[in-house]
Amino acid sequence: MVEYGTCMCLVKGLFYHCSNDDEGDSCADHPCSCSQAHCCSRYLCMGTLALCLPCLLCYPPAHGCLKLGRGCYDRATRPGCRCKNSNTVYRKLESGPSRGQGKPS
Repeated sequence: MVEYGTCMCLVKGLFYHCSNDDEGDSCADHPCSCSQAHCCSRYLCMGTLALCLPCLLCYPPAHGCLKLGRGCYDRATRPGCRCKNSNTVYRKLESGPSRGQGKPS
C-alpha cells in the first residue's frame, strides 16, 4: 500500500525493466538499498524521477511509519520472545503436569 501511494511501484518497475540481471537478485526488489551495486546511479535516477513525481519523497517517512506501526502492533499482540532471524514465536510453558511423565496405564 505504501509503495503504491508513494509511486515507488513505478521506480521498481523501471528498475526491473532496465535491469539486465537475469539471476533474480535485481535492484528492483530493494531500490533504496545501499548494499547492492550501482547505489549512486539508482539514487540519482530516483532523485530525477522525484522532480516529476514528488510523491517519491514521501516514501522514506511512510515506510518508517509502517515499520513503527508493525513493531508496536507485534509488541502488543504477539507474546513471547522473537529471534531476529526467524518468524517463530517462542513462549514459556506454564508449569503443570506434563504428558507422558506419569505412570503408564
